[in-house]
Amino acid sequence: MNIEIERKFLLKSVPSKKPVETIRIHQWYRKTSKGIWERARSCYSDKDGVYFIYTVKTPVSAFSNMEDEKILNVDEFNRFVEKCKRSSEARFISKDRLVYPHVSDGLKWEVDVFNSGHHLIVAEIEIPTETYKLDVPEFLHKKILLEVTGMRQFSNKNLSNKIKTNFKKA
Repeated sequence: MNIEIERKFLLKSVPSKKPVETIRIHQWYRKTSKGIWERARSCYSDKDGVYFIYTVKTPVSAFSNMEDEKILNVDEFNRFVEKCKRSSEARFISKDRLVYPHVSDGLKWEVDVFNSGHHLIVAEIEIPTETYKLDVPEFLHKKILLEVTGMRQFSNKNLSNKIKTNFKKA
């Protein structure tokens, strides 16, 4: 299990700078019988090809989550999606992720452009500590409307759409 510490910013538009990688992401969420939300995502990267990731996040603070992640194969991912399609507690969202290296400190900025009925652009960066002094690059600084770190309404799960189940109950 890892600790994910990140800051998020709502942007007014996509940066004009060319990203080093673009990833099309489809995320499926499912609430388990224990009330835990789990996520599986398919990633279609112009750099790394196709891969699948399973994640469970547990909030620790406004900045941090405990994150349990593992790589899935295509069959495991498809089984997860089928569970979602049969669940009354499932959600879906898609987005394009633009990746920009942050040269001054070796970190990377990820700009998510949401495609599931939302017209939102959110930049995020994972940082080493909650007190880390963040240096926002000029190409992003000019685009920031508001810092949304810790604002639950900007979490991917909360932005996702409830999916309709594909079966009828008797």
